Amino acid sequence: MFRIICKIIAGYFAILLLLLSAIFSRVEVYNDINEYKAYIGSEAKEKFHNKWGMDETIFPNRITNDMQVEDYKMVYYNPWDAQFLSYLVVSYNEEDYKAEIERLKKYESTDYIGYYGVTGFTKYSLLAMYADSYNGFVYAITDNESKIIYVELIFCNYVYDLNYKEYINNDYLPDGFDATENNSYRKTMLKET
Repeated sequence: MFRIICKIIAGYFAILLLLLSAIFSRVEVYNDINEYKAYIGSEAKEKFHNKWGMDETIFPNRITNDMQVEDYKMVYYNPWDAQFLSYLVVSYNEEDYKAEIERLKKYESTDYIGYYGVTGFTKYSLLAMYADSYNGFVYAITDNESKIIYVELIFCNYVYDLNYKEYINNDYLPDGFDATENNSYRKTMLKET
């Protein structure tokens, strides 16, 4: 009987810890481009290193002096499962733009249409895509002139626990993308419909 009571107490304690973690977790936002390597790629800090096994090689390996970085943001949130949202907006000179387009076109992109309601891209042209039906997307898009936008939308359980629309320009998102709590893709995947 004592063991049963201990297991019940331990179960309630575990639930309490999860609730406290969710309540006190905060969204962390980083936008210092000088810290880029701490958040993206193989040299990233520990909590930014794995990202649920998603392939970040679409993003540049490093930031160079000839890249005109217009905007950068890394968002991290971990109420109980780590979630990431990042984007990098770069304007290239003509030669570097062509070279980067070639690099990205060589990437073996994955299917993505239909995941989370995504139908494609209309404002920008897609250059490379790594999509996972459970964990989200890493991709690069272009304005077809000189600008390339690199984006990662990484989460789990078919939903972002953060209000992702607060942290990214809507134009950078794929058309139809919905990772809110009641998204239809999640309901389908969890057989709730």
